[in-house]
Amino acid sequence: MTTAGNYTETFVEVADVRLQLWQGGTGEPLLVLHGEFGVPGWLRAYELLAERFTVYVPSLPGFGQSACPDCIISVRDLAAWVTWFVRDLQLPQPLNVIGCSMGGWIAAEIATYNATLFKKMVLVGAAGLKPEVGEVWDYFVHAPKEAFTQAFYNPEHVPEYVQYYGKPWTPEEESQVESNREMASRLLWKPYMRSHALPALLRGIATPTLLVWGREDAIIPLNVCQLYQSAISDATAKILDRCGHMPEMEKPTEFAQIVLDFLTAP
Repeated sequence: MTTAGNYTETFVEVADVRLQLWQGGTGEPLLVLHGEFGVPGWLRAYELLAERFTVYVPSLPGFGQSACPDCIISVRDLAAWVTWFVRDLQLPQPLNVIGCSMGGWIAAEIATYNATLFKKMVLVGAAGLKPEVGEVWDYFVHAPKEAFTQAFYNPEHVPEYVQYYGKPWTPEEESQVESNREMASRLLWKPYMRSHALPALLRGIATPTLLVWGREDAIIPLNVCQLYQSAISDATAKILDRCGHMPEMEKPTEFAQIVLDFLTAP
């Protein structure tokens, strides 16, 4: 176990996986499902959210230092595993969830078939839908460093980009990036970053939903936000100006406040 400030990093045996898990704060549980880049660490946004919630941030199977079971080969498999994880960790239900990019797709998948797991849902630059305008940027034909740079509107001015991505990587860090990339390709390659069934299934979601998007998202076009909002009943959207694909890192204070306002509203 590693303890720093207001959070801990532990390894737990849960849902048949040895899992890397960050946890911090007090209050109701708030589950964070990360994107295809994995979790670089305990982010400033998590710290701000932990002032009101107990924030759980697992490295999903195959990412970070979590084990990779052979049975998980698709986003829908991973969605099923997350429901198992919530049960085995004995988190009170329904609970709030934030899903970023791939994690947003996972959360949306769960909400289509389990209306009781989530209390409120925040989808951040969510993957899973084919845009009608523009294209999803192809991670797998570019070098990893290019992908991280592409994910931010103004990367050199983002402290967490500089801390985690804008420096020479150690051999261990480079290996971890490639391992995350391998798992992402396993889950997202065909069809690339989208589901054929999800557009129709979204109409069955009853979970109160907030969409958070960077206006300058160069990974998943803003049009995908509009598609999610049209498909999910009563979904609302907050668009952050001068922000790319990772508002939780690029604009952590504004992001956290938007999320807190939504989650704590009656």
